[in-house]
Parts: sequence; structure tokens; C-alpha cells
Amino acid sequence: MTPPIRYDEVVALSPSIRRITQQNPGPFTGQGTNTHLIGTTQLAILDPGEIRDDGHAERIIDAVGSASVTAVIPSHGHPDHWPLVPHLAERLGAPVMFFGTHPEFRVDRSLADRDTLPVGDALLHVLHTPGHTADHLSFHYPAEQALFPGDTVMAWSSTIIMPPEGNLPDYLASLERMLELPNLAALYPAHGEAIVDPYGRIRALRDHRMMRTRQALDALAQQPDTLDGLVHRIYTDIDPALHPAAAQSLLAHLLALESSGEVAREETTAPPSRTERWRRLRTN
Repeated sequence: MTPPIRYDEVVALSPSIRRITQQNPGPFTGQGTNTHLIGTTQLAILDPGEIRDDGHAERIIDAVGSASVTAVIPSHGHPDHWPLVPHLAERLGAPVMFFGTHPEFRVDRSLADRDTLPVGDALLHVLHTPGHTADHLSFHYPAEQALFPGDTVMAWSSTIIMPPEGNLPDYLASLERMLELPNLAALYPAHGEAIVDPYGRIRALRDHRMMRTRQALDALAQQPDTLDGLVHRIYTDIDPALHPAAAQSLLAHLLALESSGEVAREETTAPPSRTERWRRLRTN
């Protein structure tokens, strides 16, 4: 049984991993953004969250206490992850780390795939895991057999892949890379509770994407259709309020199928429009 999401308190997930969840729930954030503190006397802070009058920043600072902070890191550049970064970095005298640069905050060190960060006597291993966004990072923490997958793997929802920053082949490749990591015991995502069947959940998300691809091909084998038409025919298992988000993920599937020569648009526009009709090119 994993500890439930709680607001206004620090939740210990393991001897050197703590979670503080910001109270910013929503259809894209689930119960809120999870800020993870990794380490004991030397810490990395992952996904500080949003600027809100909710005491989240002060709870993070209080939880740091007398420890030194080696890095403040957003897993990617979406605005539910990074806005508190400059404030925390200044208050804690810590460097900001990120994949590449971001137009809204200073990056002291640009992280690259396979970099390592010290957290006390242990190391945090950097994985570039694009798909949800091009700048997405995950962090492998072998000392606790843990992976911090950001928004790439969550228990409560599949990940939105929104072109052009989202890319389905990249996302699937990132999932496969996670499956290759040895001895994972838990995933600590940026939204929602911890996942204690890491490989099972990763495979389930991979299989879900393969199912959506098959559904798109099957629907287009029946007749050409627009993106909105396909969403209404395929996404019968979700709240219609989520159809706009589903349309973005379905577009990622269609663009991947277009690249592989399996589907085409009857009139190609850039960027793709919701009224374009898609058709299937081959059936084998």
C-alpha cells in the first residue's frame, strides 16, 4: 500500500525520498504536482510546482531544513512544474538544472542524458525521456531502486502527447528505455500516487498506445474522417470534457502513422487542422 496523496504535509516515501503535493488539482494535474525531495543531508528538489498563495514553497523550504540543496530541477517545461524554481533557487542558494534552456527562468546547468547528480553518498542518474515534451527528463535513483518519471508514467491517467512538442515514437522509445532499467521497485511520478508495479504499469501504457493506434487504423479502414470525428468514434471510454486533450494525443498517433506511410491527409496543412480528413493507405 503506497502512502496516499496528502496536502499540507511532507510524506516519507522511503528513507531518502519525501513528497510534498501542491494543492493544484485539475484534469491535467490529477491531485496536484508532486514535489520530490531526494536525499538526506544533501538534496535534489524535483518539480517545485506553481506560484500560488498556498504555502507550498514554505513547506518545501521547511522540509529542506539544514540540508544542502545541490539542484532544483523541473522535469520539463510545463507551467505546473517550474514557476517556483527561481524563488526556491534564490532562497536556498541552489543551482537550477534543466534539459537545455527555458525562456522563463535561468538555467545554471543544462543537463544531458546519462549525467549524474550527487545526493549525499548516492547518485541520481539523468535520463532524457522525450515524448510528452521534447525537454522531458526522468531520474533513476538506484540507491532506492526508484525512478522519477515526471509526466511520462502516471498511475491515474495516460500521458497526453500534444504535437508539436509531443511525439509518439519518442514517447514509446522512452517507455522502452524505462523497461530496460534493472531492479525498479517503485515509480514516483509528478502527479498521483507512487507506483509499486513499475514494469507492469509501463507495459500497460505502452499497450494502451498500441491499442489507440490500432483503433485509429480500424476506424480509418471503415471511412476517412476528421480528427474530431475520430475522437468521438474512438474515445468512447472517457469523459467528453477530455475530448480536446484526447484529440491532441490522437493527432500524435496519426502523425506517427503518416510518417510510416500508413495514413495520409486528404489536404495537408501545417500545422494540421481539426477539419482535415484522414484516410488509411494500406490494410496489411
